Amino acid sequence: MQVFQHIRQLLTLQGAKAKEGRKPTAADLGLIEDAAVAVRAGKVDWIGKRTELPVQYATWPKEDCNQNVWLPALVECHTHLVFGGERYSDYALRCTGKTYQEIAQAGGGILSTVKATRSALPTELLHRAQTHAWRFESMGVGCLEVKSGYGLTLESEITQLDCIAKLASSAHVAIVPTFLPAHAVPPEYKGRADAYVDSIVSEWIPEIGKRKLARFFDAFIEEGYFTVAQARRMVQAAYDNGLKIKLHVDQFTDQKGTAFAAEIGATSCDHLDNVSAEGIRSVAASKTVAVLAPSASLFTGTPYPPARQLIDQGAIVALTTDFNPGTSPSHNLPLAMTIACSQMKMSVPEAIVAATYNAAQALGETEHYGTIEVGHPLKVWKAKAPTYEAIPYAFGEI
Repeated sequence: MQVFQHIRQLLTLQGAKAKEGRKPTAADLGLIEDAAVAVRAGKVDWIGKRTELPVQYATWPKEDCNQNVWLPALVECHTHLVFGGERYSDYALRCTGKTYQEIAQAGGGILSTVKATRSALPTELLHRAQTHAWRFESMGVGCLEVKSGYGLTLESEITQLDCIAKLASSAHVAIVPTFLPAHAVPPEYKGRADAYVDSIVSEWIPEIGKRKLARFFDAFIEEGYFTVAQARRMVQAAYDNGLKIKLHVDQFTDQKGTAFAAEIGATSCDHLDNVSAEGIRSVAASKTVAVLAPSASLFTGTPYPPARQLIDQGAIVALTTDFNPGTSPSHNLPLAMTIACSQMKMSVPEAIVAATYNAAQALGETEHYGTIEVGHPLKVWKAKAPTYEAIPYAFGEI
């Protein structure tokens, strides 16, 4: 039992929750000035203004919080942090004007990381993953999604998912595992994408489902990668084997992936840089979370996703770093919030909700993350800031 007091500002996000995270405003942040929180057995027992602390808590041990700003722990809902090797040369080529697709065709891109990951020892993969998870924790993240997808053989994908399971048992942040076999067509199946999908559907997904190594299934719907028709087959197999769905969609070209994700009830659809007006309408009318990755757009020099249109039409919008070795090697989710505000014209409350409650929705984790409320575990980011508005203002340095 403990009372935390002298919290300069506390954001409960109760209003955002009541609106399903749609069109959040400052009024939805549940701001309490000079707040106190009573905690019993790790769960919130009472929240309110310090001066209104009920008498029943008078004898509980007190801890002064140095005037920090408390908000729900950040939720990172899209990462690729289990991999071998690096992609420095990809970035150098991109700086000469090469596109993502041109770099991939020249031997870089995802398949270069696949080669390095297949040759890495499991202990090396785990050590690197632990380092990445610690860096996310240092940035205020309390819950972290981690994908496979750099093995592209059943054995190597299982190795990555085993690594994610070990990470979950050792990390201080909660880990949500995602199976991403359809990240690219591996060299063994070059020119035979349908045959590769056959293997994923008939063998790989049932095996992962049986071993219970993942909560979500994911696929990259993009020109030169996988089509909506191929994804539909994999999604059905994933549902049949107890997996929920997250999808990479409409990142470089409009492949109608966003509308497909909304149609099949995906938990989230991610990227949407080139989503069509039809796709925006579809996802806005659904409960599928639109996960946007402004850090990736900044790093690759590609157009930012249309956050304003999505939010204004009522979509549930979340933010991610999209941490990966090729297109966004950043652990800094607060910086992604800054970019979202300055480049995608999101408001400060919209960015905060997008990195907390809506990101928790993108992982099905709202019972544990995304709000500060009575009866829920106390999962908070104690930000050393004078006001919540300083978080995106600080350019990722809080």
